[in-house]
Amino acid sequence: MYLEDYLEVRRPLTYWRELLHEWLFLVNRVYRISNQKAAVYAEKERANTGLLAAAATRNGWVALEECRSQKIDKYVEDAEYGGRCDLMIWRDRRHHIIEAKHVRFPIGARSISRIDRVHLRALADSARSTSSGYKSEKMIAVTYIVPVIKPSQYSAMTEEEISIRLREVVAEVKSQHGPTFISYAFPGPVVLQGSANLGLGVIIIGKVT
Repeated sequence: MYLEDYLEVRRPLTYWRELLHEWLFLVNRVYRISNQKAAVYAEKERANTGLLAAAATRNGWVALEECRSQKIDKYVEDAEYGGRCDLMIWRDRRHHIIEAKHVRFPIGARSISRIDRVHLRALADSARSTSSGYKSEKMIAVTYIVPVIKPSQYSAMTEEEISIRLREVVAEVKSQHGPTFISYAFPGPVVLQGSANLGLGVIIIGKVT
């Protein structure tokens, strides 16, 4: 573990603190019970959204993935169409429509421009969601950020060097994007789906749009 589990939540989503505690628990549990051979951060967007949905249901929410949602057309002003959102969650009178994106980020990169581009796409998708008329409805853009490293780099770097770089990435993300919430877990290295590189953990950021 390179950094201790962490979460920070600001208004108007302070009640997400318990949900994110569950998310942290599940991120670590998958890695632990698979004997360090599997992790949600080895997968892509769909699996990560599934784990977020699982954390929500453990916290008392009702969750539906890939469900119907009205969208504002990108190209035709004031036009709507029937699309899909990545996740909807309900609890009591609260209702949230979540659009999510996923990015793998090489920890040796000089800037976080790759993260910036993907997070901006999540924000744009979320901003095109239309109101469903529920009370306490919120549109939330979520981005899963997976810091990755080549096996050769991993062998050459100390754990402290990796930890320092991860802290730098987190600080840059917080500074540049001012997320409504941020949480991260780094249980340990795992081979990524479709790649020889290693994933070190996952950072989740969210912003109310």
